[in-house]
Amino acid sequence: MRAWIRACRVAGLALRPPLFLAAAGLLAFALVAGAARALRAHDLSVWGFPFAGFGEADRYALTFAVAPLPILTGLVIWRARARYGRAWPAALGLVPPRPGPALPATILLWPAFQIGWVSGLAALSGELPAAVFRLPPALDGAAFAVWVAWLVLLAPLAEELLFRGDLFARARGVLAPGTTVLLSAGLFSLSHALGPATRPLSVLPLGLALGLLRVHTGSLFACMALHAANNGALVLVMLAFEGA
Repeated sequence: MRAWIRACRVAGLALRPPLFLAAAGLLAFALVAGAARALRAHDLSVWGFPFAGFGEADRYALTFAVAPLPILTGLVIWRARARYGRAWPAALGLVPPRPGPALPATILLWPAFQIGWVSGLAALSGELPAAVFRLPPALDGAAFAVWVAWLVLLAPLAEELLFRGDLFARARGVLAPGTTVLLSAGLFSLSHALGPATRPLSVLPLGLALGLLRVHTGSLFACMALHAANNGALVLVMLAFEGA
């Protein structure tokens, strides 16, 4: 019976991130569609800034791409407050990292490894690095700034709250730290399954590194910093290829 209960708890843990992501996506869709319908009902044009240079359908798509992450952040914090009360920041790991060289060394060295890993996967699949490190087409000005903020700020905040915050907090007492690292990395990888077939594999090492950093430093801020540095380095490489 205990084994059955434990198996159910582990299954529940594995389902939490997909359910959060699905809920955020559905709420974002309802928000974007509802806002557009309300604007049309009053003979108002669909919002322009920061996507003023795009057609109406593209504006919907771009807004829908950005909206789920703030909603996901709110959902995770809402459930954490309901579960842990005023102690929710500490429960999620929103505490200063333990002192030591692990965090600065990882932030300094990791981006080069990640870029090399992605380039190696591209070579194995027969793609050129320029095709992998390619900026989204037609993004410039304010739209480009929104995309960079989404990738470097919003994604690390929301995804770390979910995968290394909520999941680690809920797994405490159920799974060993190493098992939690593996579970979070696997789910993090699968959450990037849309797109090229190699994309989940390309982010798997990052998921493992973030989980290990969470265990070693005890801080979700450390994970957010590494995640942001990783994504920021990828943007710089994309810009370098764009200017080449």
